[in-house]
Amino acid sequence: MSTVLSGKLSKVNDKYVVDLRGLICPYPQLYTAKVIKSVEDGAVIDILVDYPASCQTIPLVAGKLNCSVLDIMQVNEYWVIRLRKNNESTKPSL
Repeated sequence: MSTVLSGKLSKVNDKYVVDLRGLICPYPQLYTAKVIKSVEDGAVIDILVDYPASCQTIPLVAGKLNCSVLDIMQVNEYWVIRLRKNNESTKPSL
């Protein structure tokens, strides 16, 4: 398991999991961006958060970094935001 700033990043069953529970804005967005930039194209990333606003802000950050939001699931008192990092070749041109 490696540390992404203060969030914990691990790889479980071919997907990355980063636990950002207990953090509030802007840290979940900053750590999410760092994780997205560090993983390979096609990677699936589960972001665990317990700050409700992160369910709106993390998808915005992910979209700007060429990620698709696959799902947002509430699990008890936290959410799992599942992302997929798209290939650079699928990045829309401006």
